[in-house]
Amino acid sequence: MRPMPNCLLKLLIGLLMLAPLSGCGKESNVLPVTGKVTLDGKPLVGATVNFTPVDGPQRTTARGTIDEAGQYELRLTSQQKGALLGKHLVQIRFAPTGDNTTMKIPAKFNRKSELYAEVTREGTNSFDFDLTSR
Repeated sequence: MRPMPNCLLKLLIGLLMLAPLSGCGKESNVLPVTGKVTLDGKPLVGATVNFTPVDGPQRTTARGTIDEAGQYELRLTSQQKGALLGKHLVQIRFAPTGDNTTMKIPAKFNRKSELYAEVTREGTNSFDFDLTSR
């Protein structure tokens, strides 16, 4: 067997290193989702934003916690940021704190939510919700 020319060997090694980066050509059905949530103009710090798919066999909810600025970023799993493509029911919930105080979020934004969002491949998938307590 003849030895391989040095430049051909380098090319082969380079191609082998790039192979894992090419993927299999399949686009992900999970896309990044961010936004801002306020109630009467104030951030709902510590509340949770839930995006639950409306259609399809997968009923996997993506969740995000609202920070001090009112911003959230959804996670489908602890390892995967984003939400599934498609239409989602959006629920904003606030868990009771240790001192038994909670902010009152109207039912039309949580357990009887009227909020929906469509996660698409086009656009930024940034959804802001300016809620009112009335």
